[in-house]
Amino acid sequence: MDFAAMWAHAGEYEFLLQLAILLIAASIGGWLAAKISMPPVLGQILVGILIGPTVFNLVDGNNDIIHKISQIGVVFLMFLAGLETDLKELKASGKGASMIALGGVVFPLALGTFVPLYFFTQYLPAGTESQHFMYALYIGTILTATSVSISVSVLRDIKQMGSRQGVSILGGAIIDDVVGIILLAIVSGMVNPNSHTSVLQLMINIVSFFILSIVIGTIVSKGITRFAQGSVWRDRIVTFAIILCFTLAFAAELFSVAAITGAYFAGVALAATPYRHRVVNKIQSFAFALFTPIFFVSIGLSAVITSDIVKYLGYALVIVLLAIGGKIIGCGLGARLSGFSGKHSMQIGIGMIARAEVALIVANQGLKSHIITNQTFTSVVLLVVISTIVTPPLLKILFKGEKPVEVCSGE
Repeated sequence: MDFAAMWAHAGEYEFLLQLAILLIAASIGGWLAAKISMPPVLGQILVGILIGPTVFNLVDGNNDIIHKISQIGVVFLMFLAGLETDLKELKASGKGASMIALGGVVFPLALGTFVPLYFFTQYLPAGTESQHFMYALYIGTILTATSVSISVSVLRDIKQMGSRQGVSILGGAIIDDVVGIILLAIVSGMVNPNSHTSVLQLMINIVSFFILSIVIGTIVSKGITRFAQGSVWRDRIVTFAIILCFTLAFAAELFSVAAITGAYFAGVALAATPYRHRVVNKIQSFAFALFTPIFFVSIGLSAVITSDIVKYLGYALVIVLLAIGGKIIGCGLGARLSGFSGKHSMQIGIGMIARAEVALIVANQGLKSHIITNQTFTSVVLLVVISTIVTPPLLKILFKGEKPVEVCSGE
C-alpha cells in the first residue's frame, strides 16, 4: 500500500487527527490531575506543553482551526460564568470589584515599569532615556492583563463561582479588561507617534458597548421571562442562548472590548430567566466535551520555551515575580479595603494572577513593533506558563474548607 499517497489524499482533513490528539491529551491530562486531587485544567495545560513545540511538537499550535475552536471554548466558559453569576451579589460587589481592579492595575503597572527601567535596561530596546521609559511602560501594561478563564474553571469545579469572592474576581476582571484596553491604546500611541488610534474614540466605543449590553440584556431577560412559555421555547432556548452569546461576543470585539466580556454579559442576561438551569446543563455538556478542553490544551501549545532562556533566566523570573506579586498585593489590598477578610483577600488576589492569551497577544504586538525585546517576550511566555500552572492548585488549597455555593441546580 502506498501510505504516502494515502496521507497526501487525506491531508486536507489532517486537522481532524490533530483534534483527536488534543482531546486524547486533554482526557489523559485531566484524569492524571484528578488522580492527584488537582483540577483537570492543570493537567490539560501541562499536557499541552508536552505535545506542543516546547517538548514533542506533535501538534501545530498555530493551526487556525484549533485556534478558532479554542476561542469558542473560552467564550463558552465565560458565558457559563455569566449564567452562574448571582446578579444581586454582583451588584453588591460593584464597589469592591472596582477597588480590586484598581489595585490589580496600579501595582503590576508600577512594578513592571520601574523595575525594568532602573535595573534591567540591557533588556530594553536601544533608545533615549525617554524612549526607555516608554518601553518599560509597555512592559508594565503587559503585566496588567488578567485572564480569569482558568480561575473560573477552578471555581466552578470547587463550587465557588457564586461566592462573594468568585463574583468579585469576575467583576474585577471585567473592569481590568476595560482599563487594560485603554492603557494599551494610550501607551501604544505614545510609543508609536505614527499611530492613529484615538483614545477618545476608543472610550466612546467602550461606553457604547456597555450601554448596548445593558439594553439588550434587559430586553432579553424581561422578554423571555414574560413571553417565553411552553414546550416550543423549551426546545429552542439553548439555540437562542448560543446566538445571544456569539452575537454579544462579536459585538464586544466590534467595540474594541474582549469577546469574553460580551459572552459573560450574555450569560448574565440569561441568568435572570426561568431557563437558566436548562441552558447551563445543555451547553456545558458539549462545551466541556470539545471546546473548553481544547482551549486549555492550546494554552500549553502556545508556550514555546527554548534553551536560550537560561542566559537571562534571572530577568525572566523577576518579570514573573513582579506580575504575580503585583496582582496578589494589588488585588488583595483592594479586597481588604473593600471589607474582605485576610483569607478571602488572598483568595481574590490568587484568583487574579493568571495570564494567558491577552498577555501573549499584547507581548507579540510589542515584539513585532520592536517595543520589547525577545528576552522580554520569552519572559512573558514563562509568566503565562507559570501563572496558569500555579493558579489552580493555589486556589484549591485556599478555598479548602469553604462551604460550597451552589448557584445552578435543576433541569
